[in-house]
Amino acid sequence: MKTLKEIYQANEELNYIDSSLYSRYRVKAGLRNDNGTGVKVGLTKICDVIGYKFVHEKKYNIDGQLIYRGYPINYLVDKQPKDRIFGFEEVAFLLIFGTLPTEEQLQEFKDYLLNFKMGPVDLQYETPNILNALQIEVLKLYAKDPSADTDDLEERMIKGLNILASIPLFTFSYARNKVFKSYPYPDKSLAENILCMARGNDQYTLEEARILDTLLMIHADHGGGNNSTFANVVISSTGTDIYSCISAAIGSLKGPKHGGANCKVTNMFKAIFHEVGFTTDKLTLKKIANRLLDKDFFDHSGLIYGIGHAIYTKSDPRALLIQQQCEMLAKSKGQEDIYNCIHAFEKVAVEVMKERKGIDVCANVDYYSGYVYSLLGIENDLFTPLFAISRTAGWVSHHLENRQSNRKLIRPANVYVGGMEENE
Repeated sequence: MKTLKEIYQANEELNYIDSSLYSRYRVKAGLRNDNGTGVKVGLTKICDVIGYKFVHEKKYNIDGQLIYRGYPINYLVDKQPKDRIFGFEEVAFLLIFGTLPTEEQLQEFKDYLLNFKMGPVDLQYETPNILNALQIEVLKLYAKDPSADTDDLEERMIKGLNILASIPLFTFSYARNKVFKSYPYPDKSLAENILCMARGNDQYTLEEARILDTLLMIHADHGGGNNSTFANVVISSTGTDIYSCISAAIGSLKGPKHGGANCKVTNMFKAIFHEVGFTTDKLTLKKIANRLLDKDFFDHSGLIYGIGHAIYTKSDPRALLIQQQCEMLAKSKGQEDIYNCIHAFEKVAVEVMKERKGIDVCANVDYYSGYVYSLLGIENDLFTPLFAISRTAGWVSHHLENRQSNRKLIRPANVYVGGMEENE
């Protein structure tokens, strides 16, 4: 008797949908238009992601921009004072409340987050993945909340702040097998507390804390169309609790095509270093890039991880910000040879993609972020959880916006292409 797996394998063809059917039925695969732009599915005041413009219905690629509530991300990063580090807290406030905070408002917001006291945490999970553990803990917050299902906006906002404050404590409690019921230094920034919990000490430089703060700022949101935020908004439209929505967003972020991409980039670099060392030789790196596209190197996927983006083509503003700080940090830690190799490969990969596929691409945020985390002494398993810590600010913002303004249930349609269509 065949096993269920064998039965499923024997009938896999019945579940296959030919890609040509999408154009035949005028369905946008992946919610992408034929010209590569995203299908418009909603309205938002929170964040804009710009990589092209249309002039007389013709698409032109432009330098990428990331806009939070009308403010370019470069402005928000550059405006941070040199003597303190609260950039992420300021950005989170901006995303959630819609305006930049006053000094008093920022202090109150920071105090609420960093003085948060967490309840009991069970470190015994049946999952080896931190993201799954975070989902479990967020859903446990629902069970502890006597008014978890309220649809009062202000109450949902407070619950969202509690989730935002909890996720870093959950992350490092799991990662270090040590319960962090509160932040070790509530008078410092979230970035500084993360470094302390990650390293197990308070020995960090101002430069290191500032770079991590920048990483948290640039990951805080990326518009309503990114996969995890869209998953959050779709579920929010049902009117369910905020805990379910954030848990679903975490599940989306776990995927290697979304938040898990930075780990893929890091492992790709390790394979390159093992193969050719820390070279900057163009011909050598070009061979590696071509082998990656030919599925003859690393994971044989045909992908060059960290190169290319769905919206950005000429440049990813997040990658540019990280690259600048990455170079400084690498020099301070005596890793110029590694940085130079990574930077040289970026240029080669962009060139090879143009030669092979005829498309303009750029390094995306994942290209440098994993390496910067490594320079900060943070291990691979924490890369995507750190992404989740930051992106929670955006998830909470979009959840609240949806509950306030976009009250209709999101329920798109599919075209049936099953076996009965020939009889219609």
